[in-house]
Parts: sequence; C-alpha cells; structure tokens
Amino acid sequence: MPDTETTEVKSTEAESTPKPAKKGLPLKTILVVLGLLLAEGGVVIGFVMFSGSPDTVQGGELELTPIDELESVSELMIVRDKFPNHHTGRVWLWDIEAQVQVKQKHRERVEKVLQDRGAEIKTGISQIIRTAHQNHLQEPNLETLTRQLTQYLRDVFGTDADGEPRILRVLLPNCVGFPADF
Repeated sequence: MPDTETTEVKSTEAESTPKPAKKGLPLKTILVVLGLLLAEGGVVIGFVMFSGSPDTVQGGELELTPIDELESVSELMIVRDKFPNHHTGRVWLWDIEAQVQVKQKHRERVEKVLQDRGAEIKTGISQIIRTAHQNHLQEPNLETLTRQLTQYLRDVFGTDADGEPRILRVLLPNCVGFPADF
C-alpha cells in the first residue's frame, strides 16, 4: 500500500497547484502603443499643416545680395614646367604646375605683370624649387613650398590701393618628382 499512498499524495499535489495560464500577446499594451503613435502622428501632421508655408512667413521676401563680380575669384596659370633639384646630391626633375587665385578686379593687372615679367617670375620659381629641401618637395600638402611661392608671388605682384594682396592663394595641382639619372 505504500505505493497507493504516494500516488494519492502526488495526485492531490497536482490538483492543488494551479496550472499557469497560457500567456498570449499583451493585446492591451499593443493597442495603447498604437493609439499613442497615431495621436503623435496626427499632432505632427496638424502642426506642419497649420504652421504655414515659407511664403506666408512674416517679414516679407527674402532678399539676396547680388554677388559682386569684381570680388569673384578666378585662377590663373603661372608656370607649368620641369625644374631640377640637386639638394640630395642626386638630380631630381620636378614637374610642377603653379596657379594662383586672384579676385576678378585684380585679374587684368596680374595678367599684365605676368606677360611683362614672365621670365623673371619663372626664374624666381625655378630658384625656389632648385634650393628646396627634398622633404619640402615631398610633403603631403606641400605647405612649405606653397608658403614660399605665395610670399614670392605676393612680392612680385604687390598689393592694391587698399593694401590687399593681389594674389590670394597659390595652388600646386601638379608637383611630381622623379630621378633624372635613371
């Protein structure tokens, strides 16, 4: 009989412990979240519709200042040539293209000086390249070479009546070196 007692005890324990109910999706929570999302969307759409278009904003029309054509910047080719450099004891040829950025109001004057003194300017640039350290010619952004050329060309082209330099910036789109003694 001990077997029957244990069976009876097990069956009464099973009957007395309630079985957990199957949990489904939290339907109430989903409905509340959807309701809040719809309400928020309605508020945003209502705000956008009632706020008006930019044309009806107070303050009148937007006025754009006309671009002064004399202040626009243009680029001029200064020199494109190959220059030697012997600084390392080995001859290197540097294929260099130098351009300058000038304001439109200075363009005519810069072109005239470039035409009148072109050989002098090319010689000055050549001297800067010939005497440059090899590491200056191989800098990632060519800061040293650009700075030296900017200073030289600002000295050559001078300043205008307002004291503003005619040369805004020197650009070196091409600066490639290769050994000349292959």
